[in-house]
Amino acid sequence: MQLRLKPIMLALFVSELVASPVMAVSNQSLEAKVDQLQNELSTVKAQVETNRLLSTENKNKVAEARKIAVAKGGVIGSGAELPEYLPFDPDVPGQSFVSTGPYVGINISYAGSNLIINSPSVDTDLQLLSIRKKILSRLNDIPGATVISKDHSHLLFSGVIESQASYMRNGDDHSSSDIDLTNVSLDATIFGPTAWILGFIEFTYNNGTPKQDVFVSTSNFRVGNSRLLVNKAFVTIGDLSQSPFYGTFGQFYVPFGRYSSVMVSDPLTKILTRTKARAIQLGYSQQTKNSLYAAGYIFRGDTHEGSVPKIQNGGVNFGYRFDLGYFHGNVGGGVIANIADSGGMQAGTGFQYAERIEHRVPGYNLRALVSLGEHIDFIGEYVGASTRFDPMDMSYNGHGAKPSAYDLEASYSFTILDNKPSSIGIGYAKSSQALGLGGVPLTRKSIVFNTSLMRNTLQSLEFRRDQEYAKHDVATGADNSAVAPQSGRADTAVTAQFDYYF
Repeated sequence: MQLRLKPIMLALFVSELVASPVMAVSNQSLEAKVDQLQNELSTVKAQVETNRLLSTENKNKVAEARKIAVAKGGVIGSGAELPEYLPFDPDVPGQSFVSTGPYVGINISYAGSNLIINSPSVDTDLQLLSIRKKILSRLNDIPGATVISKDHSHLLFSGVIESQASYMRNGDDHSSSDIDLTNVSLDATIFGPTAWILGFIEFTYNNGTPKQDVFVSTSNFRVGNSRLLVNKAFVTIGDLSQSPFYGTFGQFYVPFGRYSSVMVSDPLTKILTRTKARAIQLGYSQQTKNSLYAAGYIFRGDTHEGSVPKIQNGGVNFGYRFDLGYFHGNVGGGVIANIADSGGMQAGTGFQYAERIEHRVPGYNLRALVSLGEHIDFIGEYVGASTRFDPMDMSYNGHGAKPSAYDLEASYSFTILDNKPSSIGIGYAKSSQALGLGGVPLTRKSIVFNTSLMRNTLQSLEFRRDQEYAKHDVATGADNSAVAPQSGRADTAVTAQFDYYF
């Protein structure tokens, strides 16, 4: 029995000798793998913690950026800067986005300057270039947002709904009153797909009666009109962060005049010479604090000297923006080859029916918007014809008319009701030899109170007094057609306006 056990014990002993180094190698390999896994696990844990911290930091930065954007949204000074909005949600799937705001050209928040409630609608392309530059700058400050800031199309919708209630007493003691939806506009701005191109379309509606619309009939049912139309549409090529030069083509208001106002009613300068055209424009705008800007443009126009219309209108605009601390603002001027293509001339003199004129009438413009400190602002602008119209095109008291107008305004900004931005303004305007335009007063005195009780809204109350041309003043329009004379009396009007911007 013992002899039989010895071989078995011997075999076990031999197998133990063989297995020991094998098990030792196996255990060493296993321990090495465990160590490797533990190292990898430690690395993963560290990466997870890092990502968590970065994510928290990014969220905090994004939240802070959004707070800053909300706090600074729409804040501009002296009409020289533009709203700093962040109309962007980094969490939107894909790398293109659709968003809202800001409405172009309206100052809706208090920044130590007046509330420019009457949008000039001039230099919209330059405003959009500046807005895009600010948007990209803010996006670059947000971690993770730069990948979608430049190389993808961004569609921004904005607009305005405006309503007025008015009361007017004519000089002959007859009165009238009205409630009207005076403006509804929807703007679509397309940024991209590169940083060098943008597009803009403004849809608006006609609040007049069909009787006033040459395309319809003699009906006076204004609610039944409300035609939708394209007011502006253009493409701009430029990137102000890379170059001060830019170009625009399409339908827009050419940069002749500025027409900024704190009043509800349009300034007489705007009625006289603001010009919308299908044009090509080249511009230059320095991006320094104290900077020059200029633009040149050409277009065909609706009036022409010869029998065949051709490109024979255009002009140049120039100016200087300055900021000397307490004293800051914007001054400039411009010339245009023919003021007969302005909206006021086309509607008031009958040029839209008689497009051929005897000769072109150049015009020139001088303007200034100056602020003193944080609360006081002044606006001054002059527009006028450099030569007389031919008497067959427009006359005044027996000779060719030489129309002109100026507008002077002053405002004081302050806050009410827990820091609600507000301002009060006074204005005086005068026209000369503009009776042929029809409905343009000789002088206008105005006072207005503006406030913004809710974000993205404006509330205004204006009182104005218009002095008409004298009874003995006579005028004619296109084709020597007579224009109804005015009474020489004073008309008074009170207008309350509510604007909602989005």
